[in-house]
Amino acid sequence: MQRILSFYKNIALDLFSMMKGFTYGFFIFGLFMVILAGLLYGILFLKNIIL
Repeated sequence: MQRILSFYKNIALDLFSMMKGFTYGFFIFGLFMVILAGLLYGILFLKNIIL
């Protein structure tokens, strides 16, 4: 019985860590896209001002 409870506890902890990793990756990817879009906007804006 203890092995079965330990097995389900490990599955629950693995699922929780997978969800945590997914949300962390989603936020990091979103932050990367915002930074990339800001850089692209800034470069094009400065290029438009200079020319």
